[in-house]
Amino acid sequence: MALRNCFEQLRRRCHHALSGLAAIALSVLMLVAPAAADETWSLQDEAGHRFQTSLFEQPYPEYPAGWRLRFSSLGGGIELDHSDALQVSDARGQSWSLPNRSEEIVPPDGTPIPAGSAQFDVDALSPRPSEALPLQLMLTSNDGPLRIDLTPEQTEALHDLA
Repeated sequence: MALRNCFEQLRRRCHHALSGLAAIALSVLMLVAPAAADETWSLQDEAGHRFQTSLFEQPYPEYPAGWRLRFSSLGGGIELDHSDALQVSDARGQSWSLPNRSEEIVPPDGTPIPAGSAQFDVDALSPRPSEALPLQLMLTSNDGPLRIDLTPEQTEALHDLA
């Protein structure tokens, strides 16, 4: 009977220790794993034009894989350019030009691209910007250039895609 109690206590201690190790391993994996979740932001330019902006991995096999940033105008008659690159800059003067991938918004069957939407290749954001410096985006539209400032959290999301 005493031997049985001894084995039961040993089993409990091992189970408790393994549970703790599993929790630590999961925490470490979460810290080093790249951001993989899609994000959606509500953005506004200097003139007050509003956009829903999505950061996501390109899901369609007929298009090149990679991260995309899609802007969709929320009214105001804004038409986004479907050929100009998205210009990105930081406070140090570093700049990036993200290729326009608006053709990926619709199937490759000739469906027209929505005038108020544009999509860009985030993989061209290399080297990744510092998470400590704010980013400024410049979109081309029928109303001229649109300047959008990202929050620190949005800048960090782009930085973490590496």
